Amino acid sequence: MRWEKVQEIYPNQFVLLQSLKSHVEADKKYIEEVAIIRPLEDEREATKELLKAKGDRFVYHTSKPSIVMEIIRKPNIRRKAPNESGVH
Repeated sequence: MRWEKVQEIYPNQFVLLQSLKSHVEADKKYIEEVAIIRPLEDEREATKELLKAKGDRFVYHTSKPSIVMEIIRKPNIRRKAPNESGVH
């Protein structure tokens, strides 16, 4: 379903969604199509669901003109393997 349709069905509220189609440009993920999992009652429920969201599931408010998320990359930290002494 397109975002505009979700906004029509659930105006001015939080919804729990699953991304079906998206693309990435310059460290931003643009969601093109979603599946509605369910509308959320209030900010408290939205926060609770946001903390549980994984993978392609997310919470968004229908007042937003489009679904765009900034991609935050975690730095890779290499740790020594247990058998590495660090001495050569």
